[in-house]
Amino acid sequence: MAAMLPRKTGGGCGIHFDARGMQFVRVTRMAPGGRLRVDAYGSAVFEDGMLNGAQIAKPEAVARRLEEMLERLGMRVDDLQDDTIVLALPSYGLKTQVIDRPPDLPPRALRAWCERRAAMLVPGDGGGDSRSRVGVTWADPGSHRLRLYACEAALVDDRLAVLELAGLRAHAIDAAHKAAHRAFRWAMREVRVLAPHEPWAAAERSGIPVALVQIDAHDIDLAVFDARGYVADVRERLNGTDGHPEALASAVRDLLDKLSVAPLTLYVVAQQATASELAAICESVGAVCAIAVHPFDPFGSVGPRDPSDRSGRSAGWAPSSNSAEGGEAVEAVGLRF
Repeated sequence: MAAMLPRKTGGGCGIHFDARGMQFVRVTRMAPGGRLRVDAYGSAVFEDGMLNGAQIAKPEAVARRLEEMLERLGMRVDDLQDDTIVLALPSYGLKTQVIDRPPDLPPRALRAWCERRAAMLVPGDGGGDSRSRVGVTWADPGSHRLRLYACEAALVDDRLAVLELAGLRAHAIDAAHKAAHRAFRWAMREVRVLAPHEPWAAAERSGIPVALVQIDAHDIDLAVFDARGYVADVRERLNGTDGHPEALASAVRDLLDKLSVAPLTLYVVAQQATASELAAICESVGAVCAIAVHPFDPFGSVGPRDPSDRSGRSAGWAPSSNSAEGGEAVEAVGLRF
């Protein structure tokens, strides 16, 4: 999102609708120098019936909830008209495949070939019709392989409808778990400067592999990073754990056994978990896997805000300026449906 931000005016907003609610974050540029700061962030819980699995059942109600959340953050829809808005799709609703890039295809032909190949990931005839939405991006930073995405059309269209009903428009679409990978890598780089005594700051300086574990209502995603970037990842559906810490810890251990590289430390984020629930998960994972485990809070890790401020307005985290210029520290979203 940072790589896509306008250089002079406006900010960037990330919006994610998941099984239990929505998350919102806004990034703006600071003058002079064009540094980025987290301007506001917040969340809202959905009532029963608003969602049906990954699908939005009541777009009008969700749009009203989005407007109410913006009001609580002291913003209006009109304030976001010049912003670049990135919509994140829930990972459990996406089909994905990594492929080799076909040689000697011009850009337009390559895009058409990828779109048709991606359309074959969802039920149907692979014709790229209205039953599916497809996208393509680079598999990893510096990679020459491509990652294809596909999903049922309603997963995208319903979310776009919510934004339109609220008076907003999405400029790009991302996969939620990949967005979290980028947030983790970005925070690792920043904490090395802003909080050098944090445990993962030492890992970032030394190049020791660390891992991010994402737990939601459907999946566990485990990705390993070192100082150079992405190393490996593995993802599995949750079956029968029911959010129990010991069961989740066993699932994480099984994922670690599948990796060719052993991380020294795990950082855990659990969707919609309370602080005490997340602490219990971290304790169980640490005990079962015999590894250091810490919770990951992308906002808390870059500097605490005033505890009396419940508005979600940031106290002023400002990533380094080279991150803001879309260089090595920030990857362009690139995934468009």
